[in-house]
Amino acid sequence: MSGIRSRDQADVIVIGGGPGGAAAATLLQRQGHRCVIVERSRFPRYRIGESLIPHTFGPLSRLGLIPRLEASHFPPKHSVRFVSVDGAESEPFYFSETIDSEAARTWQVERAEFDQMCLDHAVENGVEVRQNACVTQVLFEEDLATGVRVSTGDGTFDMASRVVVDASGRATVIGRQLELRESIPWLQKASVWSYFRGGKRGDGIDAGETTIFLLQNRGWAWYIPLPDDTVSVGVVAAPDDLFPAESTAEAAFIRAVSGSAALSARLASAERTAGVRGGSAHLAYRNRETCGPGWVMVGDARAFLDPIYSSGVFLALASAEAAAGCIHEALDAGDVSPSKLGAFEPGLNAGVSVIAALIRAFYCESFSFRTFLSHHPGQRAALIDCLVGDVFDKDMGAFVSALESTSQP
Repeated sequence: MSGIRSRDQADVIVIGGGPGGAAAATLLQRQGHRCVIVERSRFPRYRIGESLIPHTFGPLSRLGLIPRLEASHFPPKHSVRFVSVDGAESEPFYFSETIDSEAARTWQVERAEFDQMCLDHAVENGVEVRQNACVTQVLFEEDLATGVRVSTGDGTFDMASRVVVDASGRATVIGRQLELRESIPWLQKASVWSYFRGGKRGDGIDAGETTIFLLQNRGWAWYIPLPDDTVSVGVVAAPDDLFPAESTAEAAFIRAVSGSAALSARLASAERTAGVRGGSAHLAYRNRETCGPGWVMVGDARAFLDPIYSSGVFLALASAEAAAGCIHEALDAGDVSPSKLGAFEPGLNAGVSVIAALIRAFYCESFSFRTFLSHHPGQRAALIDCLVGDVFDKDMGAFVSALESTSQP
């Protein structure tokens, strides 16, 4: 094509420099594969999704990032608490109930800073990062991914690779190009959010907990303490409930927050410090295929369900780590077929299906955590396992069955 230069070759090109992309590239670079991250933004850049869950500890530890998190100003997170529509608060679900180690706590992170930390770490491990570089197309020879076309301020050029990893988040570069992305009919939700300074926090180890406020019509709001006395507050609900009659994001947010007496009480002495972000677009989507010859998706590029259990960064890291292991074996074997690159997918998908079952139960009118645990007290540990992300390589069938029996229409 006229005006397009061809230059450079890598073993693995990763589209996107967020936590999933940075993790995949770091792990593969350590195993001797030349990795290049192509990132359309210039870091640090803003992202939502600030609350980590405890099972991020494993991949973050294996990456070598725990010392940096421990030295950071990010608030430690030991639990999650739910507040009913009428203001009744649950007891905190402490992660230490099922985790007897330092991994029983995690952090509430400011994402621009956290993502920069992950990307810097990738560079320190030898990964090449190209920022302000947009992948406009994944290149194929028949059905085999062979590289990417990149647009920068200096022009457009092609890069060749043996494997392309799509870690582009909601952009889902390959999903959109191959028309694989689709909505999830039972999960039609939208979100708006903003930030406050001076919001009320708990005492002691409860100071950094995530609090979930239940709203009318199965909507909910998050309350996440961040550094510098900042609190992230967001609302998730059906688009028609959140945005009635040409409502703006600002009006939708104010209406939802003021409609919860318990949430409003937390913010009584707080000052909003930012505009309202988000809108009426549906949050949830998935791709019909997430792996193919020479390519694989990780993190939000694969799918996004719902932010209710703060699983986004964890699933990005977990999928990136699992994919990196399969990519390494595929490259060594000279076989980049879907069966090789996607060997991790059945295990990953089984765990995600457990999280999806809890999300589905949450949005059922007949479901509440109090009712669920009163009917199934033996499932409290499994519920906490799901909240912390401990859903892989274990039998969660009894827990899922209990969810289904308690959340029938």
